[in-house]
Amino acid sequence: MSELKRIFSLDLRSLALMRIGVGTVLIWDLIDRLLQFQFFYAVDGVIPYAASQEYYAGMPTWSLHLLIESDVYQYLLFSIHLLLAIALLLGWRARAVAFGCWLLFSSMIARAPVLLTGGDMLMASMLFWLMWIPSGRFFSIRKRDEPPIKLDFCSFATAGILLQFVVMYTLTGIYKWNPEWHDGTALFVIMDDEALTKPLGLWLTQFPGVLKALTYSTLALELAASVLLLSPLATDKFRIVGVISFIGLHAGIFLTMEVLGFSPISIAGLLAFIPALVWQCKPLSRLSNTTEDQSDTESLADHSQPLTTIRKLEECGAGIGLSFMMFFAIWQMLLHVGIATANYNVNWVIHQLRMDQTWTMFHVPSNLCYRYLLEGRTAEGKFIDLLRGNKTRETVDDIPEIPNDPIRFESSRWLLLYRQMGTTQYGNQQLHTIRHLQKHNPAANDLPTASELEIKEIVFQGAAGIREFRNQGRLSLLSHVDFRALGDYLSGQPHGMWEHYRDNGALDSKGSYQQGLRHGNWEFYHPNGQLASEGNFDLGHEHGLWTMYDIDGNRTAHGEFIDGQKEGTWTFWYDNGGMSTGDFKDDELVQ
Repeated sequence: MSELKRIFSLDLRSLALMRIGVGTVLIWDLIDRLLQFQFFYAVDGVIPYAASQEYYAGMPTWSLHLLIESDVYQYLLFSIHLLLAIALLLGWRARAVAFGCWLLFSSMIARAPVLLTGGDMLMASMLFWLMWIPSGRFFSIRKRDEPPIKLDFCSFATAGILLQFVVMYTLTGIYKWNPEWHDGTALFVIMDDEALTKPLGLWLTQFPGVLKALTYSTLALELAASVLLLSPLATDKFRIVGVISFIGLHAGIFLTMEVLGFSPISIAGLLAFIPALVWQCKPLSRLSNTTEDQSDTESLADHSQPLTTIRKLEECGAGIGLSFMMFFAIWQMLLHVGIATANYNVNWVIHQLRMDQTWTMFHVPSNLCYRYLLEGRTAEGKFIDLLRGNKTRETVDDIPEIPNDPIRFESSRWLLLYRQMGTTQYGNQQLHTIRHLQKHNPAANDLPTASELEIKEIVFQGAAGIREFRNQGRLSLLSHVDFRALGDYLSGQPHGMWEHYRDNGALDSKGSYQQGLRHGNWEFYHPNGQLASEGNFDLGHEHGLWTMYDIDGNRTAHGEFIDGQKEGTWTFWYDNGGMSTGDFKDDELVQ
């Protein structure tokens, strides 16, 4: 066990530095979210309170942000969260404050699931591990009259921090073990996306050889994480190489790509792995006000020294978290090779501690450059791209003009929103986005009749490679979502009352859905607004009595459906006033 303790021991000064880094990133993240509060966290924003409730319907989860539907309440939670983040930075009651930050952060990301990123998952994990370690022993405002402490600390929590990064990098590398990365073109393809890449990244696309070398280096570094961070031989020296290499990797990602907070929180977490060898340098030794090389490796699994009640609780909590994380990591690897299958109960249990992590970032680099087109129709019948303000076409029969440039969104969160809501997982978010943009049109200042805009549809369009798009004008239509309908979703499927409309705004049909299938009473209408038919559905099939009408409102047929087929006696009426009956069996007339 002594060897394991040595491997999983971390310097308390490094852990304190990690705490400062995590606190700094958390403060920056919260301020960024508060600046965009009205869009992403307000009750009636682009991600309304109801949208999150719909997403979690039938899926047990928890979130303090979803307890009360009130903007004042949301602001209160954000304010408390920000104060706790400052306290974490300063090291005041670090473990208790870390618990509060973890609780509120986990609640916050659950409030807007469509905005969840890898950086959010890693932040929740880092806050969880900070609950179980004495990260406030150094560089904090704690009391100075406490007895001297030892420098090395080993516990299930320190093992969790180390294994967290090993799992993250290793899984990312395993998922990238495919032809897209083996041919060395992955980074070139990724950075060819103007919407995702910063100016420095676009500049690097001029040097394919450099990007090829960086592609192979990234893959090799990720797969070497276990050796660099957990090596039993020359542990300190390997960790120095690992910390420098991985911080360099994340600094490069941050400078070239729009990945929100993933790189900053990764760098903050890597600070925990700075070994004692670095702190022995005189400047750093004076900074930490100690020159002793003591150790506190009292426990990992066995306990050679008596533990206090608090320490026992720490070990228990961290041990449970570590077990969950490792189980989920193994489960993910088994899923990848096809041995295991997705299991809702497994995912749900681990989700409660926010240990559900899937590190598949850029494992299959997409060569699609998303060129979003959001089309609205003015009172004069003109079609306008609401994101750019320019005209898209003259009539409904014309093909929309393809945008020549990707949208440079106001923030990375807007870009993430548009990317995510094109997936089936967040299908309910599309309708909410449209409803929000109807009230808050980005191009309103450029459109004289913006107040009378009626948004009809949203079109997601992407080019099959930026250069191919520029040179050949080839376009791949990713998805086309018709918004000539109003209704709600449950778990990504239409549920409850819906209304469908024609191009001219006239009502086409209305009725209820159950889990994406027509269920219950439905009414269908002629183009002139007259009732065309009415009756019941049973999970997608006509079932029960139905009545049909002509364009003038006169009855034309009446009878019974069973599982979508005509059964029994049907009555028919004709324009000349005549009437007849017929017997049906399995939708066929038998008499």
